[in-house]
Amino acid sequence: MPLFLPPLNAVRAYEAAARHLNFSRAAEELGVTQGAISKQVILLEDYIGAKLFERLPGGLALTAEGNALRNTIAPAFELLGEAFDRFHRRPPRSNVCRISTLASFASQFLVPHLSYFEDQHPDIKLEILTSDRLVDLAREEVDLSVRYGPGGKGDLIEAPLVTGMLAAVSSPQLLQRAADANDLAAFLSSVRRIQVFSNNEWRKWMEVTGVDLSEARRPFIIEDFIVAIEAVLAGQGVALLPEILVRKHLANGDMKLFCTTLIEWNQTYYTAHVPGAERRPVVRDVLAWLRNEVSASAKTNE
Repeated sequence: MPLFLPPLNAVRAYEAAARHLNFSRAAEELGVTQGAISKQVILLEDYIGAKLFERLPGGLALTAEGNALRNTIAPAFELLGEAFDRFHRRPPRSNVCRISTLASFASQFLVPHLSYFEDQHPDIKLEILTSDRLVDLAREEVDLSVRYGPGGKGDLIEAPLVTGMLAAVSSPQLLQRAADANDLAAFLSSVRRIQVFSNNEWRKWMEVTGVDLSEARRPFIIEDFIVAIEAVLAGQGVALLPEILVRKHLANGDMKLFCTTLIEWNQTYYTAHVPGAERRPVVRDVLAWLRNEVSASAKTNE
């Protein structure tokens, strides 16, 4: 069914005049002359067949029809304002780069490396938004995203930040308490194994290492990287976690590898952005810094 709308410039002029109850102020807001506002209001009055304003000794006032129309269209203008504010894009020369990512990557990698970024790019303002929601990069005011998974989400430019690898980690205290940490089957049968992936990363680990855990108790499920990391740090269990998330803990001794074999995994952290986003210098610089920092931190931990 077609929409029968009045002249939208007339509606806009009327809305501003009704808010201010002053044609001059409405004209100033919209960047036109007072006469233009008056003409647009007359055009709208002719369209609806009713008078909208009255000129009184004390100034301008709305008629009953004018007041009813103002109350009707005010919510629509508020919705339009919110919508276009949400979809508003920063100018191309802005020095702000907004990254959407998971809290796990932000807390375990981005935040610990922020000082390095600021030293190298003091002119770029980095904004980090953390959410489990898959942000719509084509519609929302986000320059790039760092996601975790297999990739392949829509018409985006994607690139892995690091090869998908899982590290077998434990707290040093848990390893010390183990009766025989060199016997992996015995060790893993005596401690709590934490499972973070729904497709059970421990099955993959058994295939690669050849260690039989069929008699061990079932893993304890914690499907959140940050919570699983905290559990390992607290000595509550061992886990197979994305290697990039545990680099700093292995480097400072908060965690130890109970098995040096890294497990190849089909999911990893990767960057994603809409085509053309990298034409903004700040986005291009942040992408290059992320790749270099991930690579440099891996070499530091070797």
